[in-house]
Amino acid sequence: MQEEIITIEKKGIITIVAHRYDESDNTKLLNLFNTWMNYKNAGAYFKQRANTPEGLTESVVAKDLPNVYRKISVKKNKKGITKFDCYKKDTNEIIEVKGCSIPNDLTSWSPKPYFDFFCFVDFSSLDGKYKIFKININSEELKSLEISANETFQEQIDKKRRPRFSVYEKFITPKNRCTGLPIFEGDLNQ
Repeated sequence: MQEEIITIEKKGIITIVAHRYDESDNTKLLNLFNTWMNYKNAGAYFKQRANTPEGLTESVVAKDLPNVYRKISVKKNKKGITKFDCYKKDTNEIIEVKGCSIPNDLTSWSPKPYFDFFCFVDFSSLDGKYKIFKININSEELKSLEISANETFQEQIDKKRRPRFSVYEKFITPKNRCTGLPIFEGDLNQ
């Protein structure tokens, strides 16, 4: 892992502490995956659902995509955007990262997203293998997305609800704003 201090100019200026991961981090990521799987399996007994850890999904994106860093903390903020997951340094793009651990995902969103594109990480094989998909939609375009028969993303936010929809159904399967194919496939066991 490489730590870096990065200054970003996006709707203001922020300076962040960011991590860039590499293959030497696979053992730690596999440990996180296995810990999550143990918790997920134990949760079945207690009827407790265990979502895919953000640290895992964001870290594999920052490991496997060129020039991507995971935001760890904000050092300085001069009216800049602070709620985001990863940053693509060479293109000055903010990345939202979402993930799933079941094939028919239901992804939940915050009411104030801001990003240039988002990556979806599929860990549904539950064996350490994963796929990263790039969805070419930004946060402004997302607001007009119809997520039910009669409501857009923004209309659900206006009703004080967290928007939820399947990324597979909206984007990946119909090849809407993506190729339908992963941009990276990995295996934490290798």
